[in-house]
Amino acid sequence: MLKHAKLLFVFFATTLLFSACNEEEGMIQGFEMDKDTISIAAEGGTEYLRVNSASEWVAVSSEPWISISPANGIGSTVCSIVIDSTLIAGSRDASVYFRSDLGTYTVQVCQSGFGKQITLKEPELTIASSTNSVANRYFEATVTTNVPFTVSVEYEEGEAMEWITPGKYDVELDRGSRPRTTTLRFDWKINTRFAQRTARVHFLPQSADDVLDFPAVLTVTQEAAPTITDDRAGDSLAVITIAQRLQLMSEWDVTENMQHWDDVTLWEATDKAIVSGEVPREAVGRVRAANFMMCYTKESIPQEVRYLKYIETLNIYSNVNTMLLSIELGSEVCELEYLKHLQIGAFGLVSLPDDFVKLGDKLETLDLNSNNFTEIPAVLTKENFPHLKSLNLLACRRWSVYDLRKKDTYENGIGLHFNTADNDALKRLLLWDTLEELRLSNNYIEGSVPDFTVGQDGVEAWTAEELAGNDTLQNLIGRPKILPKMKRLTLNLNFFTGNAPDWLLYHPYLLDWYPESLIFLQKENGLDSKGKLAKFDNEPTDFEYYYDFFPGYREKYEMKEEIE
Repeated sequence: MLKHAKLLFVFFATTLLFSACNEEEGMIQGFEMDKDTISIAAEGGTEYLRVNSASEWVAVSSEPWISISPANGIGSTVCSIVIDSTLIAGSRDASVYFRSDLGTYTVQVCQSGFGKQITLKEPELTIASSTNSVANRYFEATVTTNVPFTVSVEYEEGEAMEWITPGKYDVELDRGSRPRTTTLRFDWKINTRFAQRTARVHFLPQSADDVLDFPAVLTVTQEAAPTITDDRAGDSLAVITIAQRLQLMSEWDVTENMQHWDDVTLWEATDKAIVSGEVPREAVGRVRAANFMMCYTKESIPQEVRYLKYIETLNIYSNVNTMLLSIELGSEVCELEYLKHLQIGAFGLVSLPDDFVKLGDKLETLDLNSNNFTEIPAVLTKENFPHLKSLNLLACRRWSVYDLRKKDTYENGIGLHFNTADNDALKRLLLWDTLEELRLSNNYIEGSVPDFTVGQDGVEAWTAEELAGNDTLQNLIGRPKILPKMKRLTLNLNFFTGNAPDWLLYHPYLLDWYPESLIFLQKENGLDSKGKLAKFDNEPTDFEYYYDFFPGYREKYEMKEEIE
């Protein structure tokens, strides 16, 4: 009896469950959706749609940028409508169709397009105060845009220098104004200040009709320059920084005391200039001389040189690929109040700053050999540098040229070239009567060596009073007095033609200048701009004429030759 009761209970339970399921399905009459339109932004995304259907259905999209999951079903189903992001400026429309035995039902999808936009991958950027190489002195900005744009840099109030330079850029946009991504390069300059500085780079539509949804601004912050103090520690930091900027092939051991560094000399209390008061006593222990050799730079002398406040001798020599460089010397070196001896050789210089004249009160020797000057810098005059004793401008040539008729075929020129017939630069130097050394060898100077007449161009004559008691020089009386203090003159390996002037042939120091090789010997097989062989027409074959003019010199120089 109990067994039959249990079977009867299971039967009734199953019947009730089946009846309930049929009742739930029976509640869905036809086909229903909770929305028939979808609006979405340009970024795209996922929208959810509830479908109630009494029969099976299949969903399809009119456009490939929409996908549906699940794409079929029956009963009550939640569908995911996945919409891709758009790359066009305008809006776009599509339809999603739900097809069943009961008919076709449509959901309209409208996606708004991107507005006018210029967007930056990184809106803020921090850069170093400097780098060792100019080649690394730049930053890049990644920009996505659908409008043509221009770049404008806004600097802080009071900023005197533009320190960011945009490179060339060109963004090609299609007709649909699909956003394109490009990378722009910006060059930047060294920050010489001891405080950081900020600039704002604005990316602006070229057309006033293109109004951006959001402004596009890149904020660039540049770190402050290392603080260089006015003391011995500051000098050591300046020396190390200069070496790094010049990319020297050798470095100092910073763990050693600066007084043990090679090529660096410090002021001592017993130095004559300190004792006399010419240089203040607080200079003791500071840098007196520094040599920077074998460098690799495309820029001027690093600005940190101005912190070597008491330096007396500065030598910078031998740069890489100088023939390819066109470096304009900056003004920082002009601030060195106690500088007496300056060498910037084989560096790639093409010009000196106007305020180079500031060094005139102290400078005694100036060596600018093996640079790329195309002419003798106009600032180099007796009036500007009254204390200068030695001027070296030898070998200022980019290329080795034997025929000056081909000089114009060389880009950026061949080096120090001019014709004395229409350029008085050489004449100006020869009238510099306080010079003791003038080196002009191995350049491209052509024409004749200037001659002089007493009473013209301020030229004075040798007088009996100044030659009194010197029997050897009596024949000079009344002749032009040119370079009276010159101990070393070199004019060789140029393109001189014509006659050597008498003042040169009969100069009282001629034989001290080794004239056979350092005066009269011109560029071998060299041709000037007119195709004339570089050679003095009256080059002496011996110096008998000279001994006849200066009888007292025969024994002196013939004995010297025997000794040598």
